[in-house]
Amino acid sequence: MSKYLIARSGKYIFIILTVTIFSLITFSKSFSEENVFIINNVKVEGAIDINFSRDKYINKVFLNSFKILMSKILLSRDLNKISNIKLNTIKNLINSFQILEESYRNDEYKATFKVFYNDIKVIELLKQKNISFSQPKNISAIFFPILFVNEEIQDFYENFFYKQWTTVEINNELINFILPLEDLDDISKIKEMKNRIEELNIDDFVNKYNIKNYVFTLMHHQNDQLNIYVKTNFNDNRMSKNITYELNDIKNELKLNYILKDLKMQITDIWKKENVIDLSIPLLIRIKFQHTNLRDLDNLKNTFYKINIIDNYSLEEFNINYAFFKIYYYGNPKRLRTELLKFGYQLNNDQGHWGLYIND
Repeated sequence: MSKYLIARSGKYIFIILTVTIFSLITFSKSFSEENVFIINNVKVEGAIDINFSRDKYINKVFLNSFKILMSKILLSRDLNKISNIKLNTIKNLINSFQILEESYRNDEYKATFKVFYNDIKVIELLKQKNISFSQPKNISAIFFPILFVNEEIQDFYENFFYKQWTTVEINNELINFILPLEDLDDISKIKEMKNRIEELNIDDFVNKYNIKNYVFTLMHHQNDQLNIYVKTNFNDNRMSKNITYELNDIKNELKLNYILKDLKMQITDIWKKENVIDLSIPLLIRIKFQHTNLRDLDNLKNTFYKINIIDNYSLEEFNINYAFFKIYYYGNPKRLRTELLKFGYQLNNDQGHWGLYIND
């Protein structure tokens, strides 16, 4: 009898403690300090004169850091939608900032800042403007720039895009492009297949570099136009698109510079699109979580706070073995599963019933 009472008491104590823990939680999502919302190494400099104002440079840091943040998380087509954001609005989005370096030498002010943005406020601003945002990771990809001029293929040492690709920079480069070595067999295959490029197996060229991600561009300059066929594979997601630029002179480096930069941005946008989070309406999922102790529940709660695509959640019911959560999140179940897996949780769908388990 006493063993029965002790066991029953243990269950009641567990339930009371669980209620206490979750009653202290605000179920509205409080986002963690993810790197994407921390803008590092924002530099400013200028003359120290009679009109010098440190606050003026700090304001400049805020404006510049906001541009950097937006270029990180927005598709290039959406950047103009936030181009008129006022300084006071930007200040309201910032949690804090840190001065990493600062000097007043030779009548010149130089400083480097780190700016911490508030995830929730930034996302709310984007929601108001009906803009989705992206959270891509940095990746490496092999880049094949194949250029034909008047039906003649250009050697890599003659190819402007091969020679200048890594030197022309765009803001917040997310892709580490690796240039291939020139291979005569590869060039021969491309020549044979250039009119049937959709049938070309890019993997044959990529496998020798031990990199799965690739960007293959087949460029034709003819009749004052540069037509570019782009084929990409990022994390096993393959896509292709055609881009055309007006280009009278293939030796016009100023124009080529512009094309290269724009092409780099469009390729980066392809990677961003694969990581876009639709902020219009959060999705709802109800999960059953099997736990063995209070620490399991506390760890799960901390994990929810660390996952940016989770908007909010609530504990619906629980017992000594299971807890049932209602989660509102942005994206899709595959993305949620991927994010949870990073923290050691497996999300499984069993005929419409979602279960969450701790990976062994």
